[in-house]
Amino acid sequence: MWWAIWSTLAVGTLVGAFFLGRSLWRKGAALVRAAGDAAEAIGDASGRIADAVEQAAANPPDTGPTMFDDPTTLHERVAVQRRARAARADARRRRWLTTSQQWSLQRWLAGRKTARGDG
Repeated sequence: MWWAIWSTLAVGTLVGAFFLGRSLWRKGAALVRAAGDAAEAIGDASGRIADAVEQAAANPPDTGPTMFDDPTTLHERVAVQRRARAARADARRRRWLTTSQQWSLQRWLAGRKTARGDG
């Protein structure tokens, strides 16, 4: 009688070990695939960063002295920079507004009612 109980326990342990091993093998293979994808993404990003660095090195900003330049020219440069800064701020504000509207409670409730079929 005891040999049947111990045989059942041994077979059950072997079956459990098989399923555990299979699960670990699949997770390990998925981890290796994910690491390969991450390495590829890092390679692509490093290429884009290298291109951006080369472009920035080819077109450095003018940081020379401007003490004796024409004041009109300097005022125009400042005005151009201020307009560019205002345009960036406006774009940032529009992105923020779009995001905040997507997060609004009314929009969520309307989507919820539509999903439930209430109206």
